[in-house]
Amino acid sequence: MSVKLIAHALIQKNGTYLVLKRSAIKRGQANVYPEYWDIPGGDVELGELPQATALRETLEEANQAITITDILHEDSQFDCQKQTVFTRLVYAAHLKEERPVLLDPEEHIDFRWIESLEELEGEQVVPYLYELIPTAPYSQMNER
Repeated sequence: MSVKLIAHALIQKNGTYLVLKRSAIKRGQANVYPEYWDIPGGDVELGELPQATALRETLEEANQAITITDILHEDSQFDCQKQTVFTRLVYAAHLKEERPVLLDPEEHIDFRWIESLEELEGEQVVPYLYELIPTAPYSQMNER
């Protein structure tokens, strides 16, 4: 059995969150969660700390320099087929500066800044984001 650690950054800017749409094919292989909306992140490399991974992956995947403020989420799953435990860490993040979002087309095909998951209705979203991003805009939640 092996263990794989994955680190992500949930970037918040002016009440919105950065989401990236995963490509169907990644570097010649079928992508995990193809064409699903996700947030920047990836595998922790040997000798790398998870926070450093979140910083690196956000820069590589979206051209965004961030600061990490807190850990928001942890989940682990066992993949019987791969005989691997996958553990995901998600950090709260804010932009260091305004820059254009530039995507690596081998990994992502689109991006959006969203207030809530309602804006992605009818589209595929990685499951763990339902625990992190509001399902309705803040203004609508206050009306209830």
